[in-house]
Amino acid sequence: MKVDFHCHTQASDGALSPRALIDLAKQYAVTHLAITDHDTTRGYEQALDYAGAQGIQLFSGVEASCEWEGHSIHIVGLDFDINNAALQQGLQHIRDLRWQRAQAILEKLLEKPNFNHLDLPDLLQQQVGQGVVGRGHFAQILIEQHYVKNSQQAFDKYLKKGRIGYVKSQWPALQQVVEWITGAGGVAVIAHPGIYGFTSRKLNRLIESFIEAGGQGIEVVNQSRHSADITGMAERAKRYGLLASLGSDFHRPEQHWRGLGWLAPLPAHCEPVWQAFKTPLQPSLPSSVT
Repeated sequence: MKVDFHCHTQASDGALSPRALIDLAKQYAVTHLAITDHDTTRGYEQALDYAGAQGIQLFSGVEASCEWEGHSIHIVGLDFDINNAALQQGLQHIRDLRWQRAQAILEKLLEKPNFNHLDLPDLLQQQVGQGVVGRGHFAQILIEQHYVKNSQQAFDKYLKKGRIGYVKSQWPALQQVVEWITGAGGVAVIAHPGIYGFTSRKLNRLIESFIEAGGQGIEVVNQSRHSADITGMAERAKRYGLLASLGSDFHRPEQHWRGLGWLAPLPAHCEPVWQAFKTPLQPSLPSSVT
């Protein structure tokens, strides 16, 4: 069994179509997958039938944006009812907030002489297509227009706090987002907990707030090799009684350090997140499509 419960498609800010992502999952022998696009379930919906035909068990997923103590936090939702009205209305609200932020970023960039010769709104629309707008789309524009060499440079020079393209996000509260996911019968998981740059004490406070809101899991493994971060998150999962998830946060094939399904094994003492799934994990299925 090979799982990946955190990845993205063109339905949000990933590079691949949902069908192409399933093809890549098959290439890498991923057997159980959750497409967790930002604030939308459209990628999952588009891939579901094709995944089954390819012998991959696909679980519903989403990566929802929320706010906790002034910080943007991402919560992955897994194995929920995609037809739940409260969840889908909540995700639509977050998508609306994303476009409001994108418009504010455009206005800030267009005030600068080195950007006002570009048709940034059109370039952004080309990047987003039918997806969910995010700062990653702005980063890709900056790469393609040769302002920066990679996404990290785009954020460091233009998009992060203190830079000309930074706009503070306005998201629903952590408790609200967790309630939407659990109310739809899903499992709420703190995404990539090491990425927020919190001190150990502050991360523990986040976990405590998350549990109080009804959260059940934490991403323990998001790297291809075992590391001190994995050990630390596994210890927290055990200490707080949280389920442990695995997810690559795959976005683009050219990000060779983050391949789909390239994940270290879950530490043996962890309780895997799928133990709380309503949908049982099936054995690897035969493919009906070649």
